[in-house]
Amino acid sequence: MSELNASGSHREKPFSIVQLTLRIKAQLELNFPRVWVVGEISNFRPANSGHWYFSLKDDEAQIRATMWRSSAGRVAFKPKDGMEVLVQGTLNVYPPRGEYALIVETMEPLGQGRLRAEFEALKKRLMAEGLFDTGSKKSLPLLPQKIGLITSPTGAAVRDMIRVLTSRFPGLHIQVFPARVQGDGAGAELAEAVAWMDAHANCDLLIIGRGGGSEEDLWAFNDEGLARAIFACQTPIISAVGHEIDFTISDYVADVRAATPSNAAELAVRTQAEYMQMVQIQRRQLERHVQALIHKIRSLLNFSENSPAFIRVRSRFYDAASRVSDLENRLHRTIEKRLSKLEQLLARAHGRFQIGRLQNNGLRLRQKLEVLCGRLEERSRHRLEGQQQRLALLASRLEDLSPLRILARGFGVVYNARQQVVRSPDQVRFGEVLRIRVEKGELHARVVEVENPIQPDLFE
Repeated sequence: MSELNASGSHREKPFSIVQLTLRIKAQLELNFPRVWVVGEISNFRPANSGHWYFSLKDDEAQIRATMWRSSAGRVAFKPKDGMEVLVQGTLNVYPPRGEYALIVETMEPLGQGRLRAEFEALKKRLMAEGLFDTGSKKSLPLLPQKIGLITSPTGAAVRDMIRVLTSRFPGLHIQVFPARVQGDGAGAELAEAVAWMDAHANCDLLIIGRGGGSEEDLWAFNDEGLARAIFACQTPIISAVGHEIDFTISDYVADVRAATPSNAAELAVRTQAEYMQMVQIQRRQLERHVQALIHKIRSLLNFSENSPAFIRVRSRFYDAASRVSDLENRLHRTIEKRLSKLEQLLARAHGRFQIGRLQNNGLRLRQKLEVLCGRLEERSRHRLEGQQQRLALLASRLEDLSPLRILARGFGVVYNARQQVVRSPDQVRFGEVLRIRVEKGELHARVVEVENPIQPDLFE
Protein backbone atom coordinates (compact mmCIF):
# COMPACT_ATOMS: atom_id res chain seq x y z
CA MET A 1 0.00 0.00 0.00
CA SER A 2 1.01 3.52 -0.60
CA GLU A 3 -0.44 6.94 0.01
CA LEU A 4 0.04 10.40 -1.47
CA ASN A 5 2.66 12.53 0.23
CA ALA A 6 2.63 16.32 0.50
CA SER A 7 4.14 16.71 -2.93
CA GLY A 8 1.59 14.38 -4.39
CA SER A 9 3.99 11.42 -4.75
CA HIS A 10 3.42 7.96 -3.29
CA ARG A 11 5.51 6.47 -0.41
CA GLU A 12 5.71 3.00 1.09
CA LYS A 13 3.88 2.21 4.28
CA PRO A 14 6.45 2.68 7.10
CA PHE A 15 7.67 -0.29 9.27
CA SER A 16 7.02 -0.46 12.91
CA ILE A 17 10.05 -0.87 15.16
CA VAL A 18 9.28 -4.50 15.87
CA GLN A 19 8.68 -5.20 12.18
CA LEU A 20 11.99 -3.72 11.23
CA THR A 21 13.79 -5.50 14.03
CA LEU A 22 12.29 -8.86 13.14
CA ARG A 23 13.16 -8.28 9.44
CA ILE A 24 16.79 -7.57 10.45
CA LYS A 25 16.80 -10.59 12.75
CA ALA A 26 15.58 -12.86 9.97
CA GLN A 27 18.12 -11.53 7.48
CA LEU A 28 21.08 -11.79 9.89
CA GLU A 29 20.28 -15.27 11.13
CA LEU A 30 19.58 -16.45 7.56
CA ASN A 31 22.74 -15.00 6.01
CA PHE A 32 25.07 -15.79 8.93
CA PRO A 33 23.99 -19.25 10.15
CA ARG A 34 27.47 -20.02 11.62
CA VAL A 35 30.56 -17.83 11.74
CA TRP A 36 34.16 -17.97 12.99
CA VAL A 37 35.39 -14.84 14.74
CA VAL A 38 38.78 -13.84 16.16
CA GLY A 39 38.84 -11.24 18.89
CA GLU A 40 40.04 -10.17 22.31
CA ILE A 41 37.88 -10.88 25.33
CA SER A 42 36.77 -7.87 27.41
CA ASN A 43 34.25 -7.36 30.20
CA PHE A 44 34.18 -11.11 30.90
CA ARG A 45 31.42 -11.86 33.43
CA PRO A 46 30.52 -15.41 34.45
CA ALA A 47 27.02 -15.69 35.89
CA ASN A 48 25.93 -17.86 38.80
CA SER A 49 23.84 -19.85 36.36
CA GLY A 50 27.02 -20.96 34.55
CA HIS A 51 26.51 -18.76 31.48
CA TRP A 52 29.30 -16.48 30.27
CA TYR A 53 28.74 -12.88 29.15
CA PHE A 54 31.54 -10.90 27.50
CA SER A 55 32.52 -8.81 24.49
CA LEU A 56 34.85 -9.56 21.59
CA LYS A 57 36.78 -6.61 20.18
CA ASP A 58 39.61 -5.60 17.91
CA ASP A 59 41.18 -2.21 17.24
CA GLU A 60 38.13 -0.78 15.45
CA ALA A 61 34.97 -2.54 16.64
CA GLN A 62 33.40 -4.85 19.21
CA ILE A 63 30.45 -7.22 19.49
CA ARG A 64 28.56 -8.55 22.48
CA ALA A 65 28.81 -12.32 23.01
CA THR A 66 27.09 -14.94 25.16
CA MET A 67 28.11 -18.53 25.85
CA TRP A 68 25.50 -20.74 27.47
CA ARG A 69 26.42 -23.09 30.31
CA SER A 70 26.14 -26.20 28.12
CA SER A 71 28.82 -24.85 25.77
CA ALA A 72 30.99 -23.22 28.46
CA GLY A 73 31.34 -26.55 30.25
CA ARG A 74 33.28 -27.95 27.26
CA VAL A 75 35.99 -25.24 27.35
CA ALA A 76 39.29 -26.62 28.71
CA PHE A 77 40.61 -23.27 29.99
CA LYS A 78 39.34 -20.30 31.97
CA PRO A 79 38.78 -17.21 29.79
CA LYS A 80 39.87 -13.82 31.10
CA ASP A 81 40.03 -10.25 29.87
CA GLY A 82 42.77 -9.56 27.33
CA MET A 83 42.90 -13.15 26.06
CA GLU A 84 42.77 -13.54 22.30
CA VAL A 85 40.43 -16.34 21.23
CA LEU A 86 38.93 -17.98 18.17
CA VAL A 87 35.19 -18.61 18.57
CA GLN A 88 32.47 -20.24 16.50
CA GLY A 89 28.81 -19.34 16.83
CA THR A 90 25.67 -17.82 15.37
CA LEU A 91 24.30 -14.26 15.26
CA ASN A 92 21.20 -13.49 17.29
CA VAL A 93 19.07 -10.33 17.51
CA TYR A 94 17.21 -9.53 20.73
CA PRO A 95 14.14 -7.50 19.66
CA PRO A 96 13.25 -5.87 23.01
CA ARG A 97 16.53 -3.96 23.00
CA GLY A 98 17.24 -3.96 19.28
CA GLU A 99 20.69 -5.43 19.95
CA TYR A 100 22.48 -8.22 18.20
CA ALA A 101 25.00 -10.56 19.80
CA LEU A 102 27.14 -13.56 18.98
CA ILE A 103 26.00 -16.83 20.59
CA VAL A 104 29.34 -18.63 21.06
CA GLU A 105 29.34 -22.43 20.81
CA THR A 106 33.09 -23.22 20.82
CA MET A 107 36.14 -21.28 22.00
CA GLU A 108 39.84 -21.87 21.41
CA PRO A 109 42.70 -19.80 22.82
CA LEU A 110 45.30 -18.13 20.67
CA GLY A 111 48.89 -17.33 21.75
CA GLN A 112 49.49 -17.92 25.47
CA GLY A 113 45.99 -19.16 25.94
CA ARG A 114 46.60 -21.93 23.46
CA LEU A 115 49.64 -23.07 25.43
CA ARG A 116 47.59 -23.22 28.59
CA ALA A 117 44.89 -25.25 26.82
CA GLU A 118 47.49 -27.67 25.50
CA PHE A 119 48.95 -27.95 29.02
CA GLU A 120 45.56 -28.78 30.54
CA ALA A 121 44.73 -31.29 27.82
CA LEU A 122 48.07 -33.12 28.22
CA LYS A 123 47.77 -33.03 32.00
CA LYS A 124 44.29 -34.54 31.85
CA ARG A 125 45.38 -37.30 29.45
CA LEU A 126 48.51 -38.28 31.41
CA MET A 127 46.55 -38.27 34.65
CA ALA A 128 44.04 -40.67 33.12
CA GLU A 129 46.94 -42.98 32.15
CA GLY A 130 48.18 -43.04 35.76
CA LEU A 131 51.46 -41.13 35.32
CA PHE A 132 50.62 -38.92 38.31
CA ASP A 133 49.55 -41.70 40.69
CA THR A 134 51.17 -41.43 44.11
CA GLY A 135 51.42 -45.22 44.36
CA SER A 136 54.03 -45.30 41.59
CA LYS A 137 56.25 -42.61 43.12
CA LYS A 138 59.55 -43.70 44.70
CA SER A 139 60.89 -42.56 48.07
CA LEU A 140 64.02 -40.43 48.15
CA PRO A 141 67.18 -42.12 49.57
CA LEU A 142 68.07 -41.21 53.14
CA LEU A 143 71.67 -40.25 52.32
CA PRO A 144 72.48 -40.30 48.58
CA GLN A 145 76.16 -40.77 47.80
CA LYS A 146 75.91 -39.57 44.19
CA ILE A 147 73.45 -36.98 42.84
CA GLY A 148 72.89 -36.19 39.17
CA LEU A 149 71.82 -32.71 38.03
CA ILE A 150 70.08 -32.36 34.65
CA THR A 151 69.98 -28.66 33.80
CA SER A 152 71.74 -25.89 31.90
CA PRO A 153 75.45 -25.77 32.82
CA THR A 154 75.50 -21.97 32.58
CA GLY A 155 72.35 -21.03 34.48
CA ALA A 156 72.03 -19.80 38.05
CA ALA A 157 70.04 -22.94 38.99
CA VAL A 158 73.01 -25.32 38.74
CA ARG A 159 75.20 -23.00 40.83
CA ASP A 160 72.50 -22.69 43.50
CA MET A 161 72.00 -26.47 43.71
CA ILE A 162 75.74 -27.22 43.96
CA ARG A 163 76.19 -24.52 46.61
CA VAL A 164 73.34 -25.84 48.78
CA LEU A 165 74.36 -29.51 48.39
CA THR A 166 78.00 -28.97 49.30
CA SER A 167 77.17 -26.70 52.25
CA ARG A 168 74.68 -29.17 53.75
CA PHE A 169 76.83 -32.29 53.30
CA PRO A 170 80.40 -31.84 52.04
CA GLY A 171 81.93 -34.70 50.09
CA LEU A 172 78.91 -35.60 47.97
CA HIS A 173 79.59 -36.85 44.46
CA ILE A 174 77.73 -34.49 42.10
CA GLN A 175 77.48 -35.15 38.35
CA VAL A 176 76.04 -32.51 36.01
CA PHE A 177 74.47 -33.53 32.69
CA PRO A 178 74.35 -30.36 30.54
CA ALA A 179 71.12 -29.92 28.60
CA ARG A 180 69.12 -27.12 27.02
CA VAL A 181 66.16 -26.09 29.16
CA GLN A 182 64.21 -23.99 26.65
CA GLY A 183 63.66 -23.64 22.94
CA ASP A 184 62.76 -26.04 20.15
CA GLY A 185 63.93 -29.60 20.85
CA ALA A 186 64.80 -28.89 24.49
CA GLY A 187 62.11 -31.29 25.76
CA ALA A 188 63.48 -34.20 23.71
CA GLU A 189 67.04 -33.37 24.84
CA LEU A 190 65.94 -33.42 28.49
CA ALA A 191 64.19 -36.75 27.97
CA GLU A 192 67.39 -38.27 26.52
CA ALA A 193 69.37 -36.92 29.48
CA VAL A 194 67.00 -38.56 31.99
CA ALA A 195 67.19 -41.91 30.19
CA TRP A 196 71.00 -41.82 29.94
CA MET A 197 71.58 -40.80 33.56
CA ASP A 198 69.18 -43.50 34.76
CA ALA A 199 70.91 -46.22 32.73
CA HIS A 200 74.62 -45.28 33.01
CA ALA A 201 75.37 -42.73 35.76
CA ASN A 202 74.72 -45.00 38.79
CA CYS A 203 73.26 -42.08 40.70
CA ASP A 204 71.24 -42.48 43.89
CA LEU A 205 69.10 -39.44 43.05
CA LEU A 206 68.42 -37.17 40.04
CA ILE A 207 67.33 -33.52 40.02
CA ILE A 208 65.93 -31.98 36.82
CA GLY A 209 65.02 -28.32 36.59
CA ARG A 210 65.85 -24.73 35.81
CA GLY A 211 65.28 -21.23 37.15
CA GLY A 212 62.21 -19.09 36.63
CA GLY A 213 60.84 -17.69 33.39
CA SER A 214 57.71 -17.14 31.34
CA GLU A 215 55.32 -19.93 30.44
CA GLU A 216 56.97 -20.15 27.03
CA ASP A 217 60.43 -20.40 28.68
CA LEU A 218 59.30 -23.32 30.86
CA TRP A 219 57.44 -25.09 28.06
CA ALA A 220 60.17 -27.72 27.50
CA PHE A 221 59.23 -29.27 30.86
CA ASN A 222 55.68 -29.83 29.53
CA ASP A 223 56.99 -32.15 26.82
CA GLU A 224 55.12 -35.48 26.71
CA GLY A 225 58.28 -37.44 25.86
CA LEU A 226 60.03 -35.96 28.90
CA ALA A 227 57.06 -36.86 31.09
CA ARG A 228 57.20 -40.50 29.97
CA ALA A 229 61.00 -40.63 30.44
CA ILE A 230 60.61 -39.38 34.03
CA PHE A 231 57.85 -41.92 34.71
CA ALA A 232 60.01 -44.78 33.37
CA CYS A 233 63.09 -43.66 35.33
CA GLN A 234 64.12 -46.22 37.97
CA THR A 235 66.21 -43.66 39.88
CA PRO A 236 64.26 -41.38 42.25
CA ILE A 237 63.92 -37.96 40.65
CA ILE A 238 63.06 -34.47 41.88
CA SER A 239 61.55 -31.87 39.54
CA ALA A 240 62.49 -28.25 40.32
CA VAL A 241 61.24 -25.90 37.60
CA GLY A 242 60.90 -22.14 37.98
CA HIS A 243 59.46 -20.59 41.12
CA GLU A 244 56.96 -21.82 43.69
CA ILE A 245 53.97 -20.62 41.66
CA ASP A 246 55.14 -22.38 38.46
CA PHE A 247 53.83 -25.88 37.74
CA THR A 248 54.86 -28.06 34.81
CA ILE A 249 54.01 -31.58 33.67
CA SER A 250 57.39 -32.83 34.94
CA ASP A 251 56.42 -31.63 38.44
CA TYR A 252 53.35 -33.89 38.41
CA VAL A 253 55.22 -36.96 37.06
CA ALA A 254 58.37 -36.73 39.18
CA ASP A 255 58.64 -38.56 42.50
CA VAL A 256 58.96 -35.23 44.38
CA ARG A 257 58.22 -31.65 43.27
CA ALA A 258 60.43 -28.87 44.66
CA ALA A 259 59.39 -25.22 44.69
CA THR A 260 62.80 -24.04 43.42
CA PRO A 261 66.15 -25.61 42.45
CA SER A 262 67.58 -24.58 45.84
CA ASN A 263 64.66 -26.26 47.58
CA ALA A 264 65.36 -29.43 45.57
CA ALA A 265 68.90 -29.52 46.96
CA GLU A 266 67.52 -29.10 50.48
CA LEU A 267 65.12 -32.01 49.92
CA ALA A 268 67.92 -34.18 48.51
CA VAL A 269 70.17 -34.22 51.60
CA ARG A 270 69.87 -33.19 55.22
CA THR A 271 72.56 -31.35 57.11
CA GLN A 272 75.22 -33.28 59.02
CA ALA A 273 73.65 -32.12 62.30
CA GLU A 274 70.28 -33.54 61.24
CA TYR A 275 71.88 -36.88 60.34
CA MET A 276 73.65 -37.00 63.71
CA GLN A 277 70.36 -36.31 65.45
CA MET A 278 68.74 -39.18 63.53
CA VAL A 279 71.58 -41.50 64.56
CA GLN A 280 71.13 -40.54 68.20
CA ILE A 281 67.40 -41.20 68.02
CA GLN A 282 67.98 -44.61 66.41
CA ARG A 283 70.63 -45.44 69.04
CA ARG A 284 68.26 -44.63 71.91
CA GLN A 285 65.49 -46.69 70.35
CA LEU A 286 67.88 -49.63 69.91
CA GLU A 287 69.07 -49.34 73.51
CA ARG A 288 65.48 -49.40 74.78
CA HIS A 289 64.74 -52.45 72.64
CA VAL A 290 67.83 -54.31 73.88
CA GLN A 291 67.07 -53.44 77.51
CA ALA A 292 63.52 -54.73 77.13
CA LEU A 293 64.81 -57.95 75.56
CA ILE A 294 67.38 -58.44 78.35
CA HIS A 295 64.69 -57.86 80.99
CA LYS A 296 62.45 -60.44 79.34
CA ILE A 297 65.23 -63.05 79.15
CA ARG A 298 66.27 -62.34 82.74
CA SER A 299 62.68 -62.84 83.92
CA LEU A 300 62.50 -66.18 82.12
CA LEU A 301 65.82 -67.29 83.65
CA ASN A 302 64.73 -66.25 87.14
CA PHE A 303 61.51 -68.18 86.74
CA SER A 304 63.35 -71.26 85.48
CA GLU A 305 65.95 -71.13 88.26
CA ASN A 306 63.26 -71.01 90.92
CA SER A 307 61.25 -73.91 89.50
CA PRO A 308 61.49 -77.18 91.50
CA ALA A 309 62.51 -79.22 88.45
CA PHE A 310 65.44 -76.95 87.64
CA ILE A 311 66.61 -76.96 91.26
CA ARG A 312 66.73 -80.78 91.26
CA VAL A 313 68.67 -80.89 88.00
CA ARG A 314 71.12 -78.28 89.26
CA SER A 315 71.61 -80.28 92.48
CA ARG A 316 72.41 -83.44 90.52
CA PHE A 317 74.90 -81.54 88.38
CA TYR A 318 76.66 -80.16 91.45
CA ASP A 319 76.81 -83.68 92.96
CA ALA A 320 78.42 -85.08 89.81
CA ALA A 321 80.96 -82.25 89.71
CA SER A 322 81.82 -82.89 93.36
CA ARG A 323 82.39 -86.61 92.71
CA VAL A 324 84.73 -85.83 89.83
CA SER A 325 86.67 -83.40 92.04
CA ASP A 326 86.99 -86.06 94.77
CA LEU A 327 88.29 -88.62 92.28
CA GLU A 328 90.91 -86.19 91.01
CA ASN A 329 92.10 -85.49 94.58
CA ARG A 330 92.28 -89.21 95.40
CA LEU A 331 94.28 -89.85 92.24
CA HIS A 332 96.81 -87.14 93.11
CA ARG A 333 97.17 -88.45 96.67
CA THR A 334 97.77 -92.01 95.41
CA ILE A 335 100.48 -90.84 93.01
CA GLU A 336 102.17 -88.83 95.75
CA LYS A 337 102.13 -91.82 98.13
CA ARG A 338 103.70 -94.13 95.54
CA LEU A 339 106.45 -91.64 94.77
CA SER A 340 107.14 -91.05 98.47
CA LYS A 341 107.41 -94.77 99.09
CA LEU A 342 109.87 -95.19 96.23
CA GLU A 343 111.98 -92.33 97.53
CA GLN A 344 112.15 -94.00 100.96
CA LEU A 345 113.26 -97.29 99.41
CA LEU A 346 116.01 -95.52 97.52
CA ALA A 347 117.20 -93.78 100.67
CA ARG A 348 117.42 -97.08 102.59
CA ALA A 349 119.28 -98.70 99.69
CA HIS A 350 121.94 -95.97 99.81
CA GLY A 351 122.63 -96.73 103.44
CA ARG A 352 122.71 -100.51 103.01
CA PHE A 353 125.08 -100.95 100.05
CA GLN A 354 128.43 -99.54 99.14
CA ILE A 355 128.77 -96.77 96.70
CA GLY A 356 129.83 -98.98 93.76
CA ARG A 357 127.10 -101.49 94.27
CA LEU A 358 124.67 -98.74 95.02
CA GLN A 359 125.42 -97.15 91.68
CA ASN A 360 124.72 -100.41 89.83
CA ASN A 361 121.64 -101.13 91.89
CA GLY A 362 120.60 -97.52 91.65
CA LEU A 363 120.69 -97.75 87.87
CA ARG A 364 118.52 -100.83 87.93
CA LEU A 365 116.20 -99.29 90.49
CA ARG A 366 116.01 -96.12 88.44
CA GLN A 367 115.06 -98.14 85.38
CA LYS A 368 112.52 -100.08 87.40
CA LEU A 369 111.24 -96.84 88.86
CA GLU A 370 110.86 -95.37 85.40
CA VAL A 371 108.92 -98.43 84.31
CA LEU A 372 106.72 -98.23 87.39
CA CYS A 373 106.23 -94.53 86.92
CA GLY A 374 105.30 -95.12 83.30
CA ARG A 375 102.80 -97.77 84.32
CA LEU A 376 101.45 -95.59 87.10
CA GLU A 377 101.13 -92.62 84.74
CA GLU A 378 99.39 -94.77 82.13
CA ARG A 379 97.00 -96.25 84.71
CA SER A 380 96.34 -92.78 86.11
CA ARG A 381 95.70 -91.43 82.64
CA HIS A 382 93.33 -94.30 81.81
CA ARG A 383 91.49 -93.81 85.08
CA LEU A 384 91.26 -90.06 84.58
CA GLU A 385 89.98 -90.51 81.00
CA GLY A 386 87.40 -92.95 82.31
CA GLN A 387 86.24 -90.46 84.91
CA GLN A 388 86.11 -87.70 82.28
CA GLN A 389 84.03 -89.88 79.97
CA ARG A 390 81.73 -90.70 82.88
CA LEU A 391 81.46 -87.00 83.67
CA ALA A 392 80.65 -86.20 80.01
CA LEU A 393 78.01 -88.96 80.04
CA LEU A 394 76.51 -87.60 83.25
CA ALA A 395 76.51 -84.07 81.80
CA SER A 396 74.81 -85.31 78.61
CA ARG A 397 72.22 -87.19 80.65
CA LEU A 398 71.79 -84.12 82.82
CA GLU A 399 71.18 -81.95 79.75
CA ASP A 400 68.69 -84.50 78.38
CA LEU A 401 66.87 -84.41 81.71
CA SER A 402 66.76 -80.59 81.68
CA PRO A 403 63.14 -79.45 81.93
CA LEU A 404 63.86 -76.58 79.54
CA ARG A 405 64.78 -79.02 76.75
CA ILE A 406 61.69 -81.11 77.48
CA LEU A 407 59.54 -77.98 77.42
CA ALA A 408 61.13 -76.92 74.10
CA ARG A 409 59.80 -80.15 72.52
CA GLY A 410 56.23 -79.12 73.27
CA PHE A 411 55.78 -80.74 76.70
CA GLY A 412 54.57 -78.96 79.82
CA VAL A 413 54.93 -79.34 83.59
CA VAL A 414 51.61 -79.39 85.48
CA TYR A 415 51.37 -78.06 89.06
CA ASN A 416 48.33 -78.46 91.31
CA ALA A 417 47.04 -75.81 93.72
CA ARG A 418 49.55 -77.02 96.33
CA GLN A 419 52.47 -76.35 93.91
CA GLN A 420 53.12 -80.07 93.52
CA VAL A 421 54.12 -81.58 90.20
CA VAL A 422 51.15 -83.65 89.03
CA ARG A 423 52.17 -87.19 88.10
CA SER A 424 48.85 -89.00 88.73
CA PRO A 425 45.14 -88.11 88.52
CA ASP A 426 44.70 -88.76 92.23
CA GLN A 427 46.82 -85.64 92.94
CA VAL A 428 44.07 -83.30 91.68
CA ARG A 429 40.45 -82.64 92.58
CA PHE A 430 37.42 -81.77 90.51
CA GLY A 431 37.30 -78.01 89.81
CA GLU A 432 40.87 -77.40 90.94
CA VAL A 433 42.87 -74.78 88.98
CA LEU A 434 46.08 -76.21 87.56
CA ARG A 435 49.17 -74.24 86.47
CA ILE A 436 50.87 -75.53 83.32
CA ARG A 437 54.43 -74.40 82.63
CA VAL A 438 55.37 -74.41 78.90
CA GLU A 439 58.52 -73.17 77.16
CA LYS A 440 57.50 -69.53 76.75
CA GLY A 441 55.11 -68.92 79.62
CA GLU A 442 52.36 -70.38 81.75
CA LEU A 443 48.80 -71.56 81.18
CA HIS A 444 46.02 -72.08 83.74
CA ALA A 445 43.39 -74.83 83.41
CA ARG A 446 40.53 -76.11 85.51
CA VAL A 447 39.87 -79.85 86.14
CA VAL A 448 36.52 -80.83 84.65
CA GLU A 449 36.84 -84.61 85.10
CA VAL A 450 39.01 -86.94 87.22
CA GLU A 451 39.20 -90.58 86.27
CA ASN A 452 40.26 -93.24 88.78
CA PRO A 453 43.86 -94.25 88.35
CA ILE A 454 44.39 -97.57 86.62
CA GLN A 455 44.77 -100.41 89.16
CA PRO A 456 47.62 -102.87 88.65
CA ASP A 457 46.75 -106.36 87.45
CA LEU A 458 46.88 -108.74 90.41
CA PHE A 459 47.78 -111.70 88.23
CA GLU A 460 50.83 -110.13 86.62
